[in-house]
Amino acid sequence: MSIVESALQRLKGARGGEPEKRPARAPEPGPEDSPPAGRVRTQMPTPVRWPARPAVADFSFERLEAAGLYPPERSARRLKDEYRSIRREVLAATAEKNGTTGSLVGPVVAVTSAGPGEGKSYTALNLALSIAAQGVHDVLLVDADTVKRTISLACNLGDRPGLAELLEHPGGNFLEYAYATFLPRLHVLPTGAHTAAAHELFAPARVGPLFDSIRATLADHIVIVDTPPILVSSDTPVILDVAGQVLLVVRAGNTLQDGAREALDRIRKTLPVGVILNDWSPLLPSEKKTYTSYVEYDR
Repeated sequence: MSIVESALQRLKGARGGEPEKRPARAPEPGPEDSPPAGRVRTQMPTPVRWPARPAVADFSFERLEAAGLYPPERSARRLKDEYRSIRREVLAATAEKNGTTGSLVGPVVAVTSAGPGEGKSYTALNLALSIAAQGVHDVLLVDADTVKRTISLACNLGDRPGLAELLEHPGGNFLEYAYATFLPRLHVLPTGAHTAAAHELFAPARVGPLFDSIRATLADHIVIVDTPPILVSSDTPVILDVAGQVLLVVRAGNTLQDGAREALDRIRKTLPVGVILNDWSPLLPSEKKTYTSYVEYDR
């Protein structure tokens, strides 16, 4: 069972030896815009009007635990505390401006890893649960891993239409393909049709307009996209190109340093990147370097 041992860290030194800078914050408001002393400016996002759907995802903590995507009760409290720390960083970043491009980071958060078995789906799911449980932002959890479909299968949505159909037939309303869960603020967009040619749909001309629509509709909310490992899938860079920020999940004792560096090289340099250290233990041999094969990703 993967437990996130470290909150979000800003990657240092991986891109040319200098610490990566956080995106610049928006200009501070002037005196006429400042709230009264002692008060914090707050504004609740406008709730999303999700279409009424008779089908609700079979989504429960028990089912997620059975699928290896949620910890047993004895570890759940610790996990929630860890993801609150990550949640705080992610939410803060969405409201910032990208220091390179000057554009707003926005709601789309892509979660990836260098290779398989590093906990990216676990991280994407539990981050979505944490943000939705806060009760402020609506969360759309997108399963974009059309090979493993971990989240779709865990939610019993493996045979339901979703992302593949939206990409195959541009112009569809993504809200109509999102499934409600037991958390009112959390919806899941499954991968859709499971075909050998599904990865052919991930062309920029298809992915870009779809995520433009998602960003416009959920501008004040959060979209978490579980992507395939970046070193074994050509789909992932296309998805990362439409994201506002990226979380790179690395697993202690599993992720090779060279693999992590190569993964970073494949991420657009202007994207803010956060690193989540998964399964860390002080007892792990520092030189342990292993990889698990992932034959299914070979195309």
